[in-house]
Amino acid sequence: MIELVARTCPAEAAPRALWSASWWVVRRPALVVPAALALVLVLGTAPALDDGYGLRVLRGVGVLLACAWVTTTDDPSGEVLAGSPYPRAVRSVTRFLAGGAAVGAAWLVAAAVVQWRAPEVPVLALGVEFLALAAVGLGLGATLRAWRDQQHPAYTAVVGLAVLAFLSSALPRWYALQQSQTWGPPWEAAQVRWAAVLLVAVGVLGLALRDPLARARARRT
Repeated sequence: MIELVARTCPAEAAPRALWSASWWVVRRPALVVPAALALVLVLGTAPALDDGYGLRVLRGVGVLLACAWVTTTDDPSGEVLAGSPYPRAVRSVTRFLAGGAAVGAAWLVAAAVVQWRAPEVPVLALGVEFLALAAVGLGLGATLRAWRDQQHPAYTAVVGLAVLAFLSSALPRWYALQQSQTWGPPWEAAQVRWAAVLLVAVGVLGLALRDPLARARARRT
């Protein structure tokens, strides 16, 4: 479909066609439903957010939105578009950005509601947690797409993301990624660990998005 549009549209219209096609692919119930549930969660619990539930609610919103974002790793038309003028990395990044726009808007709404009802909640720090979870899911999905040639890696990636979300709070207090106490050395150490997870996940994502021919040449050398 992208190739057909690229042939019939002027060159300057090609990026818009790519963006439209990517949004058409990602605007599925797999993305819309978790994002809607995240908004329902934060708006439905808004009256109780100032009773100490703001931290938990915003973390739950982050997990739901990260799962929604990970669904953009699916490439249902990958085989058809393999010969299009856009390489797989460009198509993947455009899908990530299209889904990220919707997910990011939902996160901003949720963060604004929590900040309004519970100003003591560290919204920026929880934003780093959300980005780290999403980056892990996107990196896992992109890895499965690149090295296992899976057209629908989101199912496995979402499971991996759920496992990480569980382990982040199941570890002992001094090693857990999720801390209920938002001050002191354990909280600061947890933020450093989240930042490390984010950086590693972004690095893995970048490697997975490399051109297959470039990876083959690197293996030969």
